[in-house]
Amino acid sequence: MPKAKVPLWKSILKKAVIIVLVIIIGLFIFSRLTSSVTKNLDNYIYNLPYEKGTKHSIVQGYGGLFSHKNIAALDFDMPAGTPVFAAREGIIYNYKDDSNEGGPFPEYEKKANFIIVKHSDGSFGCYWHLKKDGVVIKKGFVNKGQLIGYSGATGFVLRPHLHFSVKRKLNYDMNSFVQTRFKTTDGIRLLKNGELYERPAD
Repeated sequence: MPKAKVPLWKSILKKAVIIVLVIIIGLFIFSRLTSSVTKNLDNYIYNLPYEKGTKHSIVQGYGGLFSHKNIAALDFDMPAGTPVFAAREGIIYNYKDDSNEGGPFPEYEKKANFIIVKHSDGSFGCYWHLKKDGVVIKKGFVNKGQLIGYSGATGFVLRPHLHFSVKRKLNYDMNSFVQTRFKTTDGIRLLKNGELYERPAD
């Protein structure tokens, strides 16, 4: 008895499912690989840059190969429009909030909205990918834990998130960055890729 012929659509569907699975597995592995970053460690204990009692996960950590190669920066998974709070007190040094453009290609890099806060020790807290018109405080002093803006998906992004880093100099040299520790409900932590962190209520 002749073998029944597999319909063409089933064959195409099977191949498509395999391709999607390979892509998903590849992205997962890629997201877990890291590059070397600075050994500089800030002595200051930072607040998580979001509302008290809320939780967000790290979707790209230090040295992540998508856009953090050799840099100590953190990406918090955060829907567009989520309130962003100052992780440390300081003075507004610079900001941009007139862009409504973003995407997964390097040409969007300069389209990101941001806030830069200068700290008392001369370092800079950098909050990136804010939404259009998403900067609340545009000049003067900001307190630790004060609302400063709203997250978005502007600039070089795959999805909405908040990119946070602390730098000693405003460039992308590996040792311009410092690793930062945060107060969480589980104690003082250096944050790790893929982990979920809650900001304490006090």
